[in-house]
Amino acid sequence: MKLVIVGAGKVAYYLIRELTREHEIIIVEQDEIAAAHIANLLTAVVVCGDGTNAAVLTPLCKGADMLIALTGKDENNLIACQVAKRHLHVPMTIARVNNPRNLEVMGRFGVDKSFCGTKVLAEMIEQEIDYLGLRIVHEINNSDRVLIEFHLSAHSKACEKNLLHYTFITGSRVVVITTKDGTVITPDGTTVMHAGDLIMMVCPQKSIEAVWKEMVRV
Repeated sequence: MKLVIVGAGKVAYYLIRELTREHEIIIVEQDEIAAAHIANLLTAVVVCGDGTNAAVLTPLCKGADMLIALTGKDENNLIACQVAKRHLHVPMTIARVNNPRNLEVMGRFGVDKSFCGTKVLAEMIEQEIDYLGLRIVHEINNSDRVLIEFHLSAHSKACEKNLLHYTFITGSRVVVITTKDGTVITPDGTTVMHAGDLIMMVCPQKSIEAVWKEMVRV
């Protein structure tokens, strides 16, 4: 997994220290002293540059799965995420919000996820890294089942199959389908699944990875 992190402060340092063993990480920091300091502390690639500048981000975001903006300025975090999402087509953007009042603004202007607090960030990133494109909506009390949501990949064998004739992962069941035009369907056996459909499914927690590989990642 390739992560681009904008900002090299304390939040970034502790986060990168946890993630760098398993993921490719590129850090972008405008301040030369801060960039040099974190480069000496960590093994990740550090680039000294403006993380809100498209010319700086373009080569760094090539093939990136996620951009995480962690600067101390909310406006910079917003711009970095917008550039990555709208112009460089990075699948997932996450922004640190220093002023809680700006949480709503981040979502309104296209940031996928925003947070206040390091713990919330770590949990958010781990879930997105594990199953990019699939979201756990609800953990069902006193059960090993969870409610998940994902867009059906165009490469999945489930495309153009109806629910009756497609062999789902054992224990999983589609409960709601939202089509690309926004129509919400309570499906039955004759319902056909199409690429891009937003599917809500109940499945065993242990089967999430199998569902993701079969219907989302492919």
